[in-house]
Amino acid sequence: MSRQPTRPSFLSFDTDMFGAHTSAMSPKVYVTADNEFDAIIIQHLREEGFDAIFLPYDDGGKAYKDNLRHLADDLELGENYAVVAFDEAAAVCLEQHIKPQPHLVALVAYYPSTIPSPNSRYPPHLSVLCHLAATQNFAPAFPSYTYPNVQSGFAENDLDEYDKVSANISWTRTLHALRKAFKIEVDLEKIWEEHVALEFATKDAAATMRTMVEEPYVNHIPTLTGGIGQKDLFLFYRDYFIPQNPPSLTMKLISRTIGTDRVVDEMIISFKHTQTIPWMLPDVPATDKMVHVALVGVVCIRGGKLYHEHLYWDQASVLVQVGLLDPKLVPDSFAKQGLKRLPVYGKETAEKVVDEESRPSNELIAAWKNRPKGDPGASLPTRPKQAAAANGSKTNGSHANGS
Repeated sequence: MSRQPTRPSFLSFDTDMFGAHTSAMSPKVYVTADNEFDAIIIQHLREEGFDAIFLPYDDGGKAYKDNLRHLADDLELGENYAVVAFDEAAAVCLEQHIKPQPHLVALVAYYPSTIPSPNSRYPPHLSVLCHLAATQNFAPAFPSYTYPNVQSGFAENDLDEYDKVSANISWTRTLHALRKAFKIEVDLEKIWEEHVALEFATKDAAATMRTMVEEPYVNHIPTLTGGIGQKDLFLFYRDYFIPQNPPSLTMKLISRTIGTDRVVDEMIISFKHTQTIPWMLPDVPATDKMVHVALVGVVCIRGGKLYHEHLYWDQASVLVQVGLLDPKLVPDSFAKQGLKRLPVYGKETAEKVVDEESRPSNELIAAWKNRPKGDPGASLPTRPKQAAAANGSKTNGSHANGS
């Protein structure tokens, strides 16, 4: 007598512990790990539009493997699912899914305790990605990343091994793998441009904050201005950023790079310093000087809203242009050693970003000026041939092939 497949027992698990479900039509992502698991990862997946369901590993016995085999039982025609697994559960999933599994399109494994033999081959339609800690001496035959100076558990907020930088980088890579497998496209550029319009055109601080997550932050790196959290950031936008930008301020976009969850803008900011600018020149009285400075903004977007902004610019160039820094004023101790000027420029830095031929390179390097000219014996070095990669993994967080 044949036995009817049993429904996976995890479906009765209280998934509300991680927050409300997304739409039933959302792509399903099963997150599997020990019973005591980081709820934040589940929440982030749901914010990105996935129907994230938790599958407890328990002791990883026969019942758990049966559950893995039946994950697709309730899917409709054309629906697919993915699995994101951690630690011991990741090891079991990597071994289990060497055999083709209907409707499974992506498997992401975080620091599995073991990995399959390098001779193992996964189904061609299955996207496999593995995140490894530096302490794990593995060399998978499938795409993987190794994160330096961390231990297993680095991606889980509630563990002592949690490492914010590695967790964030691995999250971006996981999100990319899932979106690619489900053929999901997100218009990050539109989200970012709507936010910018509210800041600089509409000039509405409250509306600007509605485009951000519940706990956002903005960090202007050179001056440590900005804010953390809705309250402080709203006050910063309302009182110090939006109303105190000079009316002459313009932004010229030089380049834009769009990634999985980030937009990186390279631009030139120009303004006449007719008033105090708290975010760039805090407490500096107006000088009526023109300023042109290159600025790079790194914007992270989570669940369709801005999570954070990192803004970088050459503060020395700004100070030179408003008269707070004179390149010719070299401290005596350095002047006695032959230094003739400080290694900084003013508006020239912005000009060279717009046009790389606006002025010569290396003018601050004395030896460059004195180098031999037109040496007939000089020749360019021979370009080495690229060595073929031995497998799909790289270290130091480098990008792995095939992912």
